[in-house]
Amino acid sequence: MSYPESLHGTSEDLLIGNAKASKGWQITDRKLVLGYGEECFQIAVQQLFSWKAHQYAGITVTQTNTTVELKFWSIRSYCRVLKSHQGSRRAILIYGTLEKHVERGEEAFEITMADNDQVTAHIVAFSKPAKWWAKLANPVVRWVQLRITDKYLEGLKS
Repeated sequence: MSYPESLHGTSEDLLIGNAKASKGWQITDRKLVLGYGEECFQIAVQQLFSWKAHQYAGITVTQTNTTVELKFWSIRSYCRVLKSHQGSRRAILIYGTLEKHVERGEEAFEITMADNDQVTAHIVAFSKPAKWWAKLANPVVRWVQLRITDKYLEGLKS
């Protein structure tokens, strides 16, 4: 992993509000109501675990066991899946960055179906630039990161 071991699992804590940003780390926290009902939940879960939400955002994904290659334009970044679970009303996918990633950190994707059958997607991440050019162009890289996150959310509805 390309970020401190003491931060492993922090993204799941961020999902439930039990963590705060560590100094120097950028936090992404986005939610979107996807719709209502079991069919909506199942579609969102399928979009998440098949990587179609990532594809919707323009990311090509290749997975080998727990290692995931994310390709955006000609930039390749690598992650490790840390958690992948689907229950009857909650699904979660978490991955952390490996050394060949543009950023350092973790990203968590959660899909929940509330008691009123409302289906919500929640994405949180903590990150900081890893590559020199990402540090130099951090405002642009951050804008792209937030735009991609919003596209992930939209892709969960497709």
